[in-house]
Amino acid sequence: MKKVLWFVMILFMVLMVSCSFETRTSVGQSTQQKQVEMMETAEQSVSIPTVSYFQEKKTIAKWTERWDTPNLPTYVYLVSFGKVLGYYVADGKPASTRSYLFPEERFEHGIDVGESYGSVLVQSPDIDGTYGENNSGIRFFTASGIAVEWAGEGASYLYSDAPINFGYEVPLLSK
Repeated sequence: MKKVLWFVMILFMVLMVSCSFETRTSVGQSTQQKQVEMMETAEQSVSIPTVSYFQEKKTIAKWTERWDTPNLPTYVYLVSFGKVLGYYVADGKPASTRSYLFPEERFEHGIDVGESYGSVLVQSPDIDGTYGENNSGIRFFTASGIAVEWAGEGASYLYSDAPINFGYEVPLLSK
């Protein structure tokens, strides 16, 4: 569906550009006309398929349902510079450290913006009353209730609802 929308947007832009430059020289008009003809030929040559299975939407729905389960153990493997350091058994899906319970910004209306009044986008405080961005990373609770945040340099992570076999022993970091 995204590809179809992009194709339609590009076609619309090509048509708008070709219509808005009527004052170009005959060489420019010729180029624009060739582009329009090429797009028409492409449309006729390759029809847009009708999607009936919607695999990506089904995957996202299944993913959402999977994590909407209380007390679902997950295995969070911490990786630094390509090396798996260890793993935690977590209580549920890890959350981004940049996820918030409130919007990060809000509009304040009726602000003097020079010669008139308008709306200004301002930063909102977080739930703890502080401002600013969090480090990029993840946070989660282990199955035993320990809070963990991971944002080391060169850090990434994997998580799964089943253990992952790396072909070598990966230490359990905490119970």
